[in-house]
Amino acid sequence: MAKVLLINSNRFKHPWPVIPFGLCYIATSLELNGNHQVSFLDLCFSKDCELDIRKSLQDFAPDVIGISIRNIDDTGGFNVHFLLEDVKNDVIDFCKKEFHGPIVIGGPSVGISGIEMLEYFDLEYAIRGDGEAVMPEFVNRIENKQALEGLEGLIIRRGKNIIQDTEPFRVQNLDSLPFPQPVRFINLERYRSFGSPLHVQTKRGCAFRCSYCTYNNIEGKKYRLRDPELVAKEIETLVKETGIRHIEFTDSIFNVPLSHTKEVLREVIRKNLSLRLHTMGLSPSAVDEELLDLMKIAGFNEVDIGAESMCDKILESLSKDFKCSDIIKTAELLKRNNIPVTWFIILGSISETRETVLETLNSIAKVASKWDLVFISTGIRVYNGAPLADQMLINNANCTSDNFLHPVKIEPEKISLEEIHDIGKDFSFRFPNFYFYEKEHIVPGWLLITGNFLLKVFHSRQPVWRLLIIIKNFEKVMGLSYLKRRIYTREKKSIRIKTIKGFTLIRNK
Repeated sequence: MAKVLLINSNRFKHPWPVIPFGLCYIATSLELNGNHQVSFLDLCFSKDCELDIRKSLQDFAPDVIGISIRNIDDTGGFNVHFLLEDVKNDVIDFCKKEFHGPIVIGGPSVGISGIEMLEYFDLEYAIRGDGEAVMPEFVNRIENKQALEGLEGLIIRRGKNIIQDTEPFRVQNLDSLPFPQPVRFINLERYRSFGSPLHVQTKRGCAFRCSYCTYNNIEGKKYRLRDPELVAKEIETLVKETGIRHIEFTDSIFNVPLSHTKEVLREVIRKNLSLRLHTMGLSPSAVDEELLDLMKIAGFNEVDIGAESMCDKILESLSKDFKCSDIIKTAELLKRNNIPVTWFIILGSISETRETVLETLNSIAKVASKWDLVFISTGIRVYNGAPLADQMLINNANCTSDNFLHPVKIEPEKISLEEIHDIGKDFSFRFPNFYFYEKEHIVPGWLLITGNFLLKVFHSRQPVWRLLIIIKNFEKVMGLSYLKRRIYTREKKSIRIKTIKGFTLIRNK
């Protein structure tokens, strides 16, 4: 029996701390399918990573360390926070210093840039694909001193050379995987105070090919559907074990295939669990009255929609499978069913112009309810394996020095990202429900905790982000929005004057 230390390295807490469910699946599989002893170190709320890692190493004395890495960066196209640097400095380097056995990395980010991450961290092993199947076999081979070469889903680096780069491993029968057991591995109380939801998948894979997206590289290009009865049973089990009724469906797109989604909802409704449901991805291409009726009955109190644009020309350039008319229809159905929405807008595709930016922002202001959150980001972060990245390499093989590991963004041909940024900021000052993503505007933890507490006190099923809209409405009434807008405009003008003066001085020399 090998001893495996699993480390959750994710400390990014926007929009809320994410419960490391993927690593819980790995832990459960290691115990049940591999008969190994597992210790779980969750660093999400750690104040001293080195101290916590050292204590785990001393107390547990593992044979193998597995480190889950969720995000490469915060995906912002205009002002990106490269999260791998934090993981390297806070977790990886210290593990390498204090532990001399095998260290293997995994997680969604490894499915995007596994080879590049091994080189960046100077490590030997990375697992891509469904780690629930690969990790137990990896540990078995380590324990029995068997060769690791040939293990599907495993990338191997010796010295500075990649000697094995296999395809990501996909579990074809997802129903064969055991349910995760977060209560056995994680202290859920901190997550509970933030209102963090439990995570459930109804399937894996994505058949779409959006130009900027990497989901089908991470999970595969074909859908692998779970039995709807088992999905409902997993939710029932998680609610019983954790006492948490806030559930997020984390499929890349929740409502495709539509027939499968409806059957999942029918099974969930049969359980009568009084849930607060949320999904991170509802496609406007597959929304009808029946779906919304089922979602409402099942307990949906919010949905996320990646509309990205309200201009058909831009939607086509992003390879989306829907048009503006679909977005408008979906918005009307959601309003009719009183389901709050977070609309995600990305400004800055290669075809973007000032006219398309204004078309999108003016249109979403009309389509979205004033109590829906419109989340705006500037610029498209290009990731390895995305269709957009492949096209950029064809056009310019030198557009990236490390195969898109460090942030690479595109610049529209007819408008600068800075100008787009200014337009988006202006709308965020004018509309209280427009939230413009910048690092300095990340919601503070105390506000999330306070909002979640108030929701419990008043037994409200409103999404916690509506507190942001209330605050911005208050700022507008008090004139603070106008003041912030003036300050921002003055600062931008000052920066431009300094830049022009500096350029003039250089020219005069």
